[in-house]
Amino acid sequence: MNGKMPVGRADLHNHTTASDGLLTSTQLIGYAAQKGLEAVAITDHDTTNGIEEGLEAGRKYHVAVIPGIELNTQIDRKEIHILGYFINFHSSDLQGHLVKIREAREIRAKKMVKKLVERYGFDITYDEVLLQAKSGGVGRPHIARVLMAKGIVRDVAEAFEKYLGTDCPAYVERFPISPREGIELIEKAGGVPVLAHPGLLPDPDLVDPLLKMGIKGIEAFHSKHTQQESLRYSDLALQNGLLVTGGSDCHGELYGGMPIIGDVTVGMDVVQALKSLSAYPEYE
Repeated sequence: MNGKMPVGRADLHNHTTASDGLLTSTQLIGYAAQKGLEAVAITDHDTTNGIEEGLEAGRKYHVAVIPGIELNTQIDRKEIHILGYFINFHSSDLQGHLVKIREAREIRAKKMVKKLVERYGFDITYDEVLLQAKSGGVGRPHIARVLMAKGIVRDVAEAFEKYLGTDCPAYVERFPISPREGIELIEKAGGVPVLAHPGLLPDPDLVDPLLKMGIKGIEAFHSKHTQQESLRYSDLALQNGLLVTGGSDCHGELYGGMPIIGDVTVGMDVVQALKSLSAYPEYE
């Protein structure tokens, strides 16, 4: 970016096989290039393991890759996801916390599988969940995909509704990290914290207190937001002097042979604004 008005589009919310996505970072960026995207953020859940490969793929496909993350936080068992952009993913403090979170994820997943076997007699194993996760961090979507493969549920949504969601029989509490802690962790790594998909929050009243915790933007545009929600959260961000961001939240499922990366985008001016707020903007 050289001072000229930035052009092109950016998708600021995407997942790879490093967390619960179905595409490797290289595959994801390859599709981004096909869609004509100028920039893509890799924002895997609680891990940065897909970023190095993503940066290499970005150089190959001439797509700017933004190092990011999506931290799963909670208040009173209510999930709140915090996105972080232009993070120093080599930060020892950040990686130390992420290791603890991923270890807790593994313990949690084993407990959930045990509940599904003991309570329902389902023929599933933790090893099968690991196969779904490949080399990435283990999460509930991987358990859901095993349940799908066994014909126990039709899709991931049903698995969460019946068995894996909060207050469901096989649910196990996650590693406790508050939104404020997540925001601080991102900022310590030089990144820019943004509230993810507020329209999906279990309680819309959570938004106002989150605005006071130091977030720098709101993801108003999201594949599961209605037009009304996008307008509402865009207005809320602008009223509070925050950035308006957006992304598809692509997890790699193919529709007509293509993933949804690039279906929800923002202008490159948003990327430039995020970069200007970061203490670690080295990556293009």
